[in-house]
Amino acid sequence: MPNYSFDAGLLNPLSHGTRESELTSDQAWLQAMVDAELALTRALVDAGLVPEWMLAVCDALADASQFDLGAIALEARGGGNPVIPFVKHLGRAAEKVKAGASDHIHVGATSQDILDTAAMIVARRVACELIHQLDSLGGTLADLADRHRGTVMSGRTLGQQASPTSFGFVAAGWLDAVLLIVTRLEGIRDTLPVQLGGAVGNLAVLTEIARAWRSDALADDVLDIVLQRFAHHVGLVVPRLSWHTNRVVISELASVLAAATGVAGTFALDVSVLSRTEIAEVSERLAPGQGGSSAMPHKRNPVSAVLITAAALQTPGLASTLYGSMLAEDQRPSGAWHAEWQSLRVLERLTISAVTGAASLAARLDIDSDRMRANLDLTDGLVFSERVTTILAGAVGKTTAFALVERASQEAFVTNRPLQVVLASILIAEGCTDALRAQIWAAFSYEGEPGQSAAGIDRVVRSFRQRAAVSERGAIVEAGTPSTNDVRIV
Repeated sequence: MPNYSFDAGLLNPLSHGTRESELTSDQAWLQAMVDAELALTRALVDAGLVPEWMLAVCDALADASQFDLGAIALEARGGGNPVIPFVKHLGRAAEKVKAGASDHIHVGATSQDILDTAAMIVARRVACELIHQLDSLGGTLADLADRHRGTVMSGRTLGQQASPTSFGFVAAGWLDAVLLIVTRLEGIRDTLPVQLGGAVGNLAVLTEIARAWRSDALADDVLDIVLQRFAHHVGLVVPRLSWHTNRVVISELASVLAAATGVAGTFALDVSVLSRTEIAEVSERLAPGQGGSSAMPHKRNPVSAVLITAAALQTPGLASTLYGSMLAEDQRPSGAWHAEWQSLRVLERLTISAVTGAASLAARLDIDSDRMRANLDLTDGLVFSERVTTILAGAVGKTTAFALVERASQEAFVTNRPLQVVLASILIAEGCTDALRAQIWAAFSYEGEPGQSAAGIDRVVRSFRQRAAVSERGAIVEAGTPSTNDVRIV
């Protein structure tokens, strides 16, 4: 019997088929730490503070799989963070490549510099994957909104049927949320900073090295080169200062990740509700053997929708922990920084699983327009109360109209008669004109557009498709353009 001491996703089935483990596993974090350390060394070479032969050493050390992950993790207990043993392992490996190479590893840096930069590297990779999956989800939702703009269904408020809407308009609402969150993700992806401050954040060691190798007058310029090139090598930006205890970037990242999971979760929860047996307007297309029960052979459960909702329910607590970690004392806090590590990783994992799952779910939705129409008919016209009240208000005033329709609605409910018939009788008794009664009678129709549904759908779908076209052109340009040395400062 194999000894499965690793996490196979037994309690997180939504993760299977996603890039969650690839992007956030211990191995992914170790690779990001390698990337951060070697990027710093390369930057020091670029600034002339480290011999150029270190570039070949960096190339030889670039693959994190050559390091003993288990040993590094075990040894991390002794120092309280994984960078301390990692630097020792990296130094020993460097010495095997070239004698003296370890002298040029981890120069001027502290553990938090490397781990925070690694966290930003991981976060950028996660953000790129989330944007890709949200684009996929958005493309499916845009098609659904367009295709079902005329598919009438009941709008529901507080769990009850309210007024008619269209499934296309509902899908456009989901799509609008996707648009908002993908824009926020792009913004944070492009502003994630490197961390480099040394022991207490003021670059004291690197300043001394720069002054020794150059003149005092040139030291600041050399340090600027180090920071710029460090950021360039890992695809991040240069902060104005080190941010060892300024954790705004972490809280903002947490906010966007939790919101992205919330967007996916809201969509999934709507699917769960609409797939209830007594509603059955939407269903998740399942493969043979999926959606079943261990006790009830007939069940067809909305599996993905349930798991996505579960992921979304977990993220607020994680985001709360990361916000709490903003309370960081001195130049390195006792526990607040450490509390971020697992919280951020689990939040990233849940977000990847939820958003990827939502993209898959949207592509497997079956829409039952006949059932949507049949459910509207269940109220015998009560869903038209708002519309007929508005028409009637033009003749008798809003207050009187509301009272008349409310009275008619209550009578229709109690007597099990259509609101259209009951209201017609009341209007005759009230002496309303034939023309008004005919207008009210005609208002009980599913034909015509409810409100500004078509215009709203058009705006959202157009915005998404314009963004998709720009993104596609940008990807083509980026693929054909050599990388530059330009690095933004935030």
